[in-house]
Amino acid sequence: MRKLRATYHLYGYHLPLLIAFLLPFGLNYSPLIILWSLSFFVLDDFKTGLRKVLSNGWSFLLLTFFMIHVAGYFFADNKAEAITAIEIKLCFLAFPLLIYSSSYENLQVKKVFISFVSGCVLVCLFYLFRAGFLYFFNDVNAFYYTEFSFFMHPGYFSMYLVFAQLIVIMFYPAWLRHLSNLNVKIGFISILFITCIFLCSSKMGLLSALLLIPITISILLFRLGYKKFIVFFASAVLLTIMFSYQFFPKPFERITQAVRVTSSAKSIDKADGESTAVRILIWRESLKIIKENFIFGTSPGDANDALVQAYTTEGMTGALEKKLNAHNQFLQTFIGTGLIGFILLWLFTFGAFIYAIIKKNFALSLFSILIILNFLIESMLQAQAGFLFFVFFFCFLTRYNVHKLNTEA
Repeated sequence: MRKLRATYHLYGYHLPLLIAFLLPFGLNYSPLIILWSLSFFVLDDFKTGLRKVLSNGWSFLLLTFFMIHVAGYFFADNKAEAITAIEIKLCFLAFPLLIYSSSYENLQVKKVFISFVSGCVLVCLFYLFRAGFLYFFNDVNAFYYTEFSFFMHPGYFSMYLVFAQLIVIMFYPAWLRHLSNLNVKIGFISILFITCIFLCSSKMGLLSALLLIPITISILLFRLGYKKFIVFFASAVLLTIMFSYQFFPKPFERITQAVRVTSSAKSIDKADGESTAVRILIWRESLKIIKENFIFGTSPGDANDALVQAYTTEGMTGALEKKLNAHNQFLQTFIGTGLIGFILLWLFTFGAFIYAIIKKNFALSLFSILIILNFLIESMLQAQAGFLFFVFFFCFLTRYNVHKLNTEA
């Protein structure tokens, strides 16, 4: 048993490292999480780990969020959906226990983030080769949107790539400075990620990339003293966007369509199935449901049923056909768990952003902005690609301030 414990303490960090690497592949990670949990309970110092968890204020918020979904089961009419809601939120129980109890070394923490970037690189290369092969056989849409992003919805994959690109920009020059031709490698990865974000054609993916990546680079240039170069960089970004729009307009068409729909929101056809149009209709009905169940919500198990009932009553055939959720995590949570759940979610996002600013945790602040933007248009915590990514990196970024890690390789 002693040898097993020694082995676990030496190599146990490979479990979160492997999860980070495999996240972009959209696999079932339950076996890895179960193995990690069993290793923690059997081979780790559980009492010491638990004290670390209880000393971290974020753990109480995450565990409370999980518990209100458990409590919701007893008040739900749809017990099957209530069980599903609990299963989906299990990572709000597992990851705080496993990550907040950890004491990984600086190099081990860095490797987890590098592993995630490496996984994104591999998936991007696979997507490009796959799309090229399909395009050769006359699949003209192989490089576009859902046909390009094979493992998961392009909106989620775009979010992954934006975060991975931010890691590369902020940390790779220091963390990997021992590598030869590092700038060339960073340039290759950046071009690869930006290209794939563009090809995924997710509206929020494009907008978050255009917002967060240039801002991050500009701040870093300012800190390095290249203030005059910022103007040149901003001009280059604008010219690149104009060039892309002129010669590759298809990904931008979804944004322009969204703008047109938003500007004529009052006259949207309730049978409309266009993504932005149907979201606006859903959000209106979501607000009505929230007003009727403001304090305690409908229960997580009955949230989608309440939405489907609203679609039926209002004749929203576009949303009813696919039985869509709220497509906004703030509204989805408010519908299911009421005011308490909404406040907790607000603390995970806006509260975490304020905390990051106070603690000068730039990575957490950017992560929070990225999550907030995506929560506004997707019910991310209802899908594996969303809740695993969010809870996993939220716990790591609140447990370890990666800006304070040493710069050794």
